[in-house]
Amino acid sequence: MSAHDRRTSTPELALRIAAFGIIAFGIFAVLFLRLWFLQVLQGDQYTQQANENRARVVRIAAPRGTIVDRNGQDGAGTFVDNKLSTVVTLQGDAISQIDVRTINGWGQRRGRHDLAVDRLTERLLAPSSARDERRIRLLSPAARQRRQARATSRATARLRKDRVPDLKVSRDATPALRTTLRNVGRLLDVSTARLYERVVSGVVQVSYAGVALNTKDVSPAVRNYILENPRRYPGITVTKEYFRQFPDGALAAQIFGQVGEIGDEQLKDPKYRGLVQGQRIGQSGLEYEYDSFLRGRDGERRIEVNAANQPTGRVTEVQPKTGDRLRLTLDERLTRVAQRGLQGQIGQRIDVKTGRRAGGAVVAMDPRNGEILAMASYPSVDPGVFNRISANRLRRLTSQKNGEPLFNRAISATYPAGSTFKIVTASAGLMSGQISTSSTQGAGQCLSFGTQSRFCNAGNAEHGNQNVTDALTVSSDTFFYQLGWDLYPRQGSPLQRWARLYGFDRRTGVDLPGEASGTIPDAAWRRSRDVEEKACRKQRKIDNCGLVAELGTPYRQGDNVNLSVGQGDLQMTPLQLATAYSGLYDRDGAVRDDLHFPTPHLGKQVESPTGVLKERFETPTSRRVRFPASYKSAIEQGLHGAVSAPGGTGTGVFRGWDQGRYRVLGKTGTAERCDKSTGTECDQSWFVGMVEDPERPIVVVATVEDGGFGAEAAGPIVCGVMRSWYGQSAKQVPCSGGSGGD
Repeated sequence: MSAHDRRTSTPELALRIAAFGIIAFGIFAVLFLRLWFLQVLQGDQYTQQANENRARVVRIAAPRGTIVDRNGQDGAGTFVDNKLSTVVTLQGDAISQIDVRTINGWGQRRGRHDLAVDRLTERLLAPSSARDERRIRLLSPAARQRRQARATSRATARLRKDRVPDLKVSRDATPALRTTLRNVGRLLDVSTARLYERVVSGVVQVSYAGVALNTKDVSPAVRNYILENPRRYPGITVTKEYFRQFPDGALAAQIFGQVGEIGDEQLKDPKYRGLVQGQRIGQSGLEYEYDSFLRGRDGERRIEVNAANQPTGRVTEVQPKTGDRLRLTLDERLTRVAQRGLQGQIGQRIDVKTGRRAGGAVVAMDPRNGEILAMASYPSVDPGVFNRISANRLRRLTSQKNGEPLFNRAISATYPAGSTFKIVTASAGLMSGQISTSSTQGAGQCLSFGTQSRFCNAGNAEHGNQNVTDALTVSSDTFFYQLGWDLYPRQGSPLQRWARLYGFDRRTGVDLPGEASGTIPDAAWRRSRDVEEKACRKQRKIDNCGLVAELGTPYRQGDNVNLSVGQGDLQMTPLQLATAYSGLYDRDGAVRDDLHFPTPHLGKQVESPTGVLKERFETPTSRRVRFPASYKSAIEQGLHGAVSAPGGTGTGVFRGWDQGRYRVLGKTGTAERCDKSTGTECDQSWFVGMVEDPERPIVVVATVEDGGFGAEAAGPIVCGVMRSWYGQSAKQVPCSGGSGGD
């Protein structure tokens, strides 16, 4: 190559070398910066992760806080506490997706089949004619149960071809799951088939959660053997878990609620920030409402392992922190009296209207501040059984046929109020000027309004013309029928307006989920209900979606007559009724120019596990409504006469009561829930009682489905609760039921 060629190629070569050098420098710079970033800036983070890779973390569940009554000390008055159990659990991630899909598919098919059986059973039970309906209503409770059983059997037989066979471990489980369950079953002395049933039940309820395989505590030897042989028992853990237990059994069971593993959607809720799958939270009732206080803080055990995943013997622990104690406004003793009163009046009574087990509820409240002193719903069940329960047993315990024992009738069941509603009608009549405290009306056994049906007093009694006070004392229906008729054309619908002011169409705001809001019927409500009914029929293609009156029927003046005595389409809860009557309370016996309606509540304060006060909940502000003292006095005199004067509908119930020391205001109620033209008794019993004692006032409401007159079933319950509260002698005040008009 010539010198000329070397000179001309030198710049090109230099350029190439420079470009290569720049690229190489850039690569080394990137590598250097990346190493510096990993080792210097994120060194601590990766060191921590490396250390975590050397450790296996086992969560230590924290005991939830106890729930105690207003007076509970040193274990007395404890409604809910904990029981430590050794649990053998098949982890959710150890159940293959094949098994999960198999079980979930079966559960969906089984659910559809069971629903079809229920619907066919209802069709078989439906009367074929008016004569058949009358015959059914006259059946005894035992005959009704036999008829129900026969219909269910016939429906099951007809749909036998569509029945979904139960899953069998030998046929439907994967080999890996069969092997694991067989090995565990030998240790627990439980058959593989039974363990598979528990797996199926657990996956159907919560597909991602672990499944507890044992129902009793296992011995330390079994626990240690499983932990020492993880390869033989893959996916099996043995832990100490705290389960909720209820020393009082079924007492107030519907209030406390259930605890369960946190769900996927709940993990996204900011309320549960920091929790992980597998942790247990309150899912209903007070457990849900006050979960942040009761939950506590889980601990952890960190077990260091080597590269072969073998424990090195180094273990560190962070102890769990027990949840706080929740103190309620409830009085355990008073709640027990209420529950026993319901049980004694209802027993195994069958509701004539539904053919199912009858129920009832009691609410006792401090009218000054809304503190709930007692709340009971019956039938009931010990909620401790739900810690470990099969799907079939869960279905039986929550079925309508068995009275839905977990259904809180005190806050969620809605009923017509019967004559207990008459204080609302009286208030509307007085405030609208339709009546005065001295005006009289209501003579006659029955009243007829134009072409409307005859409206009669209970038992066709003749009370004569009376003022509002005397009408409340003897519960004269004709007095309030006339008032309901006269209030209908008046501007502003005063009867509905005052029903709303008393709170019968709004939730009370009690600190429990699932409260019903109630219904006050009027023309606008009837139109909106018809729209919903038409949409329901169009969607379901059936004739009736739960309509009470005929579709398209406008709200008429006769409907107002029914509403005036708490009948017709009116729906309210026992707690709403207790709150309404609390509005009449006046401190120190001085009648004031207003009604004040407190917000009912159960939570009183939060304490440390050792009983040190941490937070006292503020009493919610009462809702006030202007109401002249003279009107209130007239109503209260009528309510006092109802339980003390001759002819009072509840006088017999409170016979022997010390009215001088503890002046009782009371009102009976009998809500008709069936067509009495058939001669079948189907009345719901109501009773409300209040004592305006300056130191320990109380309002008590009781209702019994299919219980007859207000003084028959509900009255003795209210009297018994108040007798216990004020320490009256059972010999002096027997609280016996009575009968008669309402």
